[in-house]
Amino acid sequence: MQKEINLKHYVIKDVDSLKKAEDKFRDKGAVEQMPWAKENTPYTEIAETIIKDRKGAWATPLQIYIGRHRTTIGARQLCRMADQFVSEQEGFDCDILSIQAGMKGRHLVLVMLLREYSGQFDFKKFFDYTGDKLVTIVEDNKPTEGSLIIPDSIKNFHYTPEQIKKHDEIEKEQKKALESATKELPFLNRIDKYEPKELPHPEDHMDLIYDLRTKDQQTKTVCSYDEFYGIFSRIMIWVTGIERYQYMLSLKSRDAENEFMSILKAHVQKKYVDERILPSEDYPAMIDKLYRALYQLYIVQDLIDDPNITDIKITAPESIRVRIKGDAYLSNVHFVDENDYIRFIDAIAVRNGIKLNVPEQTFTDTHDENYILRFSITAEYVNSVDYPYLHIRKIARHKLLGPDLIKAGMFDEKVRDYLLDCGKNSRGVVFAGPPGSGKTVALNWFLEEAYEESAEILVIQENDELFAYSPETPEYRKGVMFQHVVNYSIDGKQAVTLEQLGQLALVAGANVFVIGEAKGAEICSAITLSNSGCRTAITIHSPSSTETIDKMADLAMRGYANDYNDAKRMLKSFQTIVYLQDFKVQEISEITGYNEDTHEMEYRYIYRRDEKKEG
Repeated sequence: MQKEINLKHYVIKDVDSLKKAEDKFRDKGAVEQMPWAKENTPYTEIAETIIKDRKGAWATPLQIYIGRHRTTIGARQLCRMADQFVSEQEGFDCDILSIQAGMKGRHLVLVMLLREYSGQFDFKKFFDYTGDKLVTIVEDNKPTEGSLIIPDSIKNFHYTPEQIKKHDEIEKEQKKALESATKELPFLNRIDKYEPKELPHPEDHMDLIYDLRTKDQQTKTVCSYDEFYGIFSRIMIWVTGIERYQYMLSLKSRDAENEFMSILKAHVQKKYVDERILPSEDYPAMIDKLYRALYQLYIVQDLIDDPNITDIKITAPESIRVRIKGDAYLSNVHFVDENDYIRFIDAIAVRNGIKLNVPEQTFTDTHDENYILRFSITAEYVNSVDYPYLHIRKIARHKLLGPDLIKAGMFDEKVRDYLLDCGKNSRGVVFAGPPGSGKTVALNWFLEEAYEESAEILVIQENDELFAYSPETPEYRKGVMFQHVVNYSIDGKQAVTLEQLGQLALVAGANVFVIGEAKGAEICSAITLSNSGCRTAITIHSPSSTETIDKMADLAMRGYANDYNDAKRMLKSFQTIVYLQDFKVQEISEITGYNEDTHEMEYRYIYRRDEKKEG
């Protein structure tokens, strides 16, 4: 998708829209041209009290024009030119409510708020008036994607057929020795040399690098990238050292943020631009990079924007690993130093209103427009290093529905249709698999398409990863209740565990109960509801399809279950077990009963993925 980014126009027809527009577009640190708009007088006060609509309250819509201009004009001069240009337009009658200009990233941005009574304002002509030729700036919204760097030593490595054959023969003989081992003559005493079960590969002892050409690397600057990054690193050391206290205060309000950015801009200008260390042409790019570092997700944002990456794990300032299709790789992205990384963690905590004086916690960050981000932070005081560990799981805001998952290879039409039928006819559906296997994605789809619109659905989860919306509009589907864990009391509000949410679900009156990743005794509530006729669906970590029920029984023992076999017997109400791995449905089994003699479930095998047939 492409869009024009140097000229935008919005029509405002009511007070609420005007308030939202002010929050989004008005920069309190920018230069304001109109005297009544100075001192940050609210747009609503200007529009309703200072300059009233001549035709009656809100009879005439307001217009907001936003343009990006060259920085050499200067903010004050740009405002004066805009005021003069509007006033000189023949046949154009309007009220000028606000004109402001200020730096945003690498651009000088003009924001005009007008009420137009007659004629139509042609903002494009203003570019000729300022000497800025209106060139359509087109931005490709396709996310930046990285590539895997595979060294030649790995890329060209292979075993010969003779080597493979020899290994298989030795392994076969070795297996015989293992099976015939006795107390008098143990396994290793029977063989001269141990042969590994799998032939070793070079990548077993070498990190594969996921190379991402970041937005910073794509920024065109007068000085070289290394010089630019070096200056940036020195400024960040200054921020995390001398100015750390002021910076942390600036995270608490927009006014404090603007004040700190003014201090920072003055520092960069005086110490680097005036001293000819940083070319003046690179000043906007430097300020933009610093702003992203201090008030956004910094270097991690590039990894979040990459659609190939599902997880990001940071175990050291120079060690950021990413997970792609279930495999982990070391990324080429890293922090300046330890202080830079700690500053990043502290900013996340302040931004999300959490404390870092607890051993481990998870929370959801909803600031990103494309992904819901689940953060898990382990505090440094329980780690063997002097900084926290951070894990980020990405959940796409626009969930993958049936056609998307078929295209992605999770399942085919036949499997999809079977699972959709389970939503209406199976008392319990379990999506099991290892971390990163696609369980949550599958359940999110199932939640959206498998249940009828009249279903009364209750979803409990640790973080807000499961959600529902109409395919046409990004709004929550009616009739679905979502509840999440509160790990620690905040402002006197009681903390709530997943188990407690499960207990509350027993009296919620829902006919569909969903748990996003069962981890403990909350599964007992699902068992109770499932055995009473309520349809249930859960995800659970499991190393294999055959171990799923055993894992669920282990969790039930943490609750009210007193006997393992009793717990296992009650799980027969979970009729459908869907096992996923590598973002693919590998197996589907249906529980048909419980064998009282063997204490094992009895299954009907529904589906097994045929990798050879697909290949």
